[in-house]
Amino acid sequence: MKAMPASPPINDMDLIEKVLQIAENTGYVLVGPSERVYHLVASKTIEVSPRYQEEAVHQLLAAKWLSKGGVHVYAHHGYEGPGNSVLVPKATKMKARQWRNLAPIPCSRKRKVS
Repeated sequence: MKAMPASPPINDMDLIEKVLQIAENTGYVLVGPSERVYHLVASKTIEVSPRYQEEAVHQLLAAKWLSKGGVHVYAHHGYEGPGNSVLVPKATKMKARQWRNLAPIPCSRKRKVS
Protein backbone atom coordinates (compact mmCIF):
# COMPACT_ATOMS: atom_id res chain seq x y z
CA MET A 1 0.00 0.00 0.00
CA LYS A 2 1.43 3.36 -1.05
CA ALA A 3 1.66 6.21 1.43
CA MET A 4 -0.13 9.39 0.43
CA PRO A 5 2.29 12.09 -0.74
CA ALA A 6 2.80 14.94 1.68
CA SER A 7 0.96 18.09 0.73
CA PRO A 8 3.13 20.91 -0.63
CA PRO A 9 4.14 23.57 1.89
CA ILE A 10 1.86 26.54 2.27
CA ASN A 11 3.61 29.72 1.18
CA ASP A 12 0.64 32.06 1.54
CA MET A 13 1.88 34.47 4.21
CA ASP A 14 -1.56 36.09 4.56
CA LEU A 15 -2.99 32.68 5.48
CA ILE A 16 -0.13 31.89 7.88
CA GLU A 17 -0.53 35.29 9.58
CA LYS A 18 -4.32 34.77 9.85
CA VAL A 19 -3.86 31.29 11.36
CA LEU A 20 -1.32 32.62 13.88
CA GLN A 21 -3.66 35.46 14.78
CA ILE A 22 -6.59 33.07 15.32
CA ALA A 23 -4.36 30.70 17.32
CA GLU A 24 -3.21 33.57 19.53
CA ASN A 25 -6.55 35.35 19.98
CA THR A 26 -9.24 32.65 20.11
CA GLY A 27 -7.50 29.32 19.62
CA TYR A 28 -7.51 26.00 17.80
CA VAL A 29 -8.21 22.51 19.13
CA LEU A 30 -6.99 19.12 17.80
CA VAL A 31 -9.63 16.39 18.03
CA GLY A 32 -9.40 12.66 17.49
CA PRO A 33 -6.65 10.35 16.25
CA SER A 34 -6.37 12.28 12.96
CA GLU A 35 -6.04 15.53 14.93
CA ARG A 36 -8.81 17.28 13.01
CA VAL A 37 -8.51 21.03 13.57
CA TYR A 38 -11.37 22.90 15.19
CA HIS A 39 -11.64 26.62 15.93
CA LEU A 40 -12.56 27.67 19.47
CA VAL A 41 -15.66 29.92 19.18
CA ALA A 42 -16.61 30.24 22.87
CA SER A 43 -15.46 28.83 26.16
CA LYS A 44 -15.10 25.08 25.48
CA THR A 45 -17.26 25.31 22.29
CA ILE A 46 -15.63 24.44 18.95
CA GLU A 47 -16.48 24.52 15.24
CA VAL A 48 -14.76 22.73 12.35
CA SER A 49 -12.02 24.83 10.73
CA PRO A 50 -11.79 25.07 6.93
CA ARG A 51 -9.43 22.51 5.38
CA TYR A 52 -6.94 25.19 4.26
CA GLN A 53 -6.62 26.44 7.87
CA GLU A 54 -6.24 22.85 9.09
CA GLU A 55 -3.35 22.27 6.67
CA ALA A 56 -1.68 25.51 7.81
CA VAL A 57 -2.08 24.57 11.50
CA HIS A 58 -0.50 21.14 10.89
CA GLN A 59 2.35 22.73 8.93
CA LEU A 60 3.00 25.19 11.77
CA LEU A 61 2.87 22.35 14.32
CA ALA A 62 5.41 20.34 12.30
CA ALA A 63 7.69 23.40 12.06
CA LYS A 64 7.36 23.95 15.86
CA TRP A 65 5.76 27.40 15.32
CA LEU A 66 2.75 26.04 17.24
CA SER A 67 2.68 23.32 19.88
CA LYS A 68 0.16 20.83 21.20
CA GLY A 69 -1.21 21.68 24.64
CA GLY A 70 -3.13 19.77 27.26
CA VAL A 71 -6.30 17.74 26.91
CA HIS A 72 -9.58 19.48 27.71
CA VAL A 73 -13.26 18.63 27.18
CA TYR A 74 -14.93 20.58 24.35
CA ALA A 75 -18.49 20.74 23.00
CA HIS A 76 -19.49 20.56 19.33
CA HIS A 77 -23.18 20.53 18.31
CA GLY A 78 -24.37 18.83 21.50
CA TYR A 79 -21.51 16.34 21.73
CA GLU A 80 -18.68 16.57 24.24
CA GLY A 81 -15.26 15.01 24.05
CA PRO A 82 -11.55 15.46 24.62
CA GLY A 83 -9.28 17.58 22.47
CA ASN A 84 -5.80 19.07 22.67
CA SER A 85 -5.45 22.82 22.79
CA VAL A 86 -3.00 24.42 20.35
CA LEU A 87 -0.47 26.74 21.98
CA VAL A 88 1.43 29.66 20.50
CA PRO A 89 5.01 29.80 21.87
CA LYS A 90 6.38 33.18 22.93
CA ALA A 91 8.97 33.20 20.11
CA THR A 92 6.18 32.69 17.55
CA LYS A 93 4.15 35.55 19.03
CA MET A 94 7.15 37.85 18.78
CA LYS A 95 7.88 36.87 15.16
CA ALA A 96 4.21 37.32 14.17
CA ARG A 97 4.19 40.82 15.70
CA GLN A 98 7.33 41.69 13.74
CA TRP A 99 5.65 40.56 10.50
CA ARG A 100 2.54 42.64 11.25
CA ASN A 101 4.67 45.74 11.85
CA LEU A 102 6.68 45.46 8.64
CA ALA A 103 5.98 48.15 6.08
CA PRO A 104 4.79 46.86 2.71
CA ILE A 105 7.39 46.74 -0.04
CA PRO A 106 6.83 49.67 -2.39
CA CYS A 107 5.95 48.75 -5.94
CA SER A 108 8.96 49.11 -8.22
CA ARG A 109 6.88 49.55 -11.37
CA LYS A 110 5.39 52.91 -12.15
CA ARG A 111 1.73 52.92 -12.97
CA LYS A 112 0.53 54.34 -16.21
CA VAL A 113 -1.55 57.44 -15.70
CA SER A 114 -4.41 57.80 -18.17
